[in-house]
Amino acid sequence: HTTFSCIISFIQTIQADVSEYSQVKAAAKTLQTLEPKIDCLICNAGALLSEKRLTSEGNESTVASHLIGGSYLLSQLLLPQLKASAPSTSSSSSSSTTTAPSRVIFTTSGGMYLTPLPSWEIATSIAPDHTYDGVMAYSYAKRGQVILAEECAKLHPEIRWMSAHPGWTLTAAVEDAFGDEKKYLEPMRNTWEGAEGLAWLMGREEGLENGALYLDRETQVKHMAGPF
Repeated sequence: HTTFSCIISFIQTIQADVSEYSQVKAAAKTLQTLEPKIDCLICNAGALLSEKRLTSEGNESTVASHLIGGSYLLSQLLLPQLKASAPSTSSSSSSSTTTAPSRVIFTTSGGMYLTPLPSWEIATSIAPDHTYDGVMAYSYAKRGQVILAEECAKLHPEIRWMSAHPGWTLTAAVEDAFGDEKKYLEPMRNTWEGAEGLAWLMGREEGLENGALYLDRETQVKHMAGPF
């Protein structure tokens, strides 16, 4: 109990709605005043909605939260702190140590296998003739996170960029979105089981593949047969 209390005392909370880009910018600025370096950033926040909902800034909430605000914008704003924690080697007369790379983990979903990334107008639900589908909006965002990890790995290779699927996990969002239909996703994991693979990626020092998709500590294929 004493050890746990000590850990809790170091936790600081910054609240923001990651679908609101102004709030993401404010949260990043606050974090930058507190931390000169960031060793690991996990982008896990988002929404799964049955009906289309716009943010106060006029953006579709699902893609704005999972992909644009909560993954792309947040990680790009924090690049200076992530790069400050990039690998460096220190040596002394007795030893030499190399720090592990900083890393960014985008929490994706197996739902991304439902679709390739469509046109930006459809992905962001701004196409004039587009009929909104909450599950597909979620799938577009999750496919986008996988692509984002790939592209960021090319642009900033000194940082490890990965997407990770926690497995089908029973959360409040899944309950709200699927209700009784969630039985088709069973057997489902509890939240501790879902978080295990993400925690492993946080602490793994060597052998991580930049730009890869992970599930259960192993890289996974990103595309299935057909157009996906």
